[in-house]
Amino acid sequence: MSSVRLRSVAIVLVAVSILTVSGDFSVCQEPKEKAKGRLPAYYADIVTDAQRQRIYEVQEKYSAKLAALKQEMETLEARRDKEVEDVLDAQQKAKLKKALEAAAAKRKKSAAEKKGADEAKVGNKKAK
Repeated sequence: MSSVRLRSVAIVLVAVSILTVSGDFSVCQEPKEKAKGRLPAYYADIVTDAQRQRIYEVQEKYSAKLAALKQEMETLEARRDKEVEDVLDAQQKAKLKKALEAAAAKRKKSAAEKKGADEAKVGNKKAK
């Protein structure tokens, strides 16, 4: 599934979950203890401490539902991929396996080369 299509599905799932959220307004009350979270980009210099806590509470309210939706998406993608692979015959599956193994070996080699280059840079900096 293309990344644009996957994002579209994710946005729709999030929108549906937001629309089906119960009317729990308990998060509007003063927090008993400070909630922790992560502010969206560019919010840190804009919001007050009270708004910051409210944002963390809203994030916490949705985190479990979002995690469940992500898990459901992963499950659906795995099922889809299995059905797609089942379309192939045995010979095609063998070719696919070889192609996947070759790609994995290439990634591993590239990562090792990058790590070696990074270590060489660090070694050069220490020598100076």
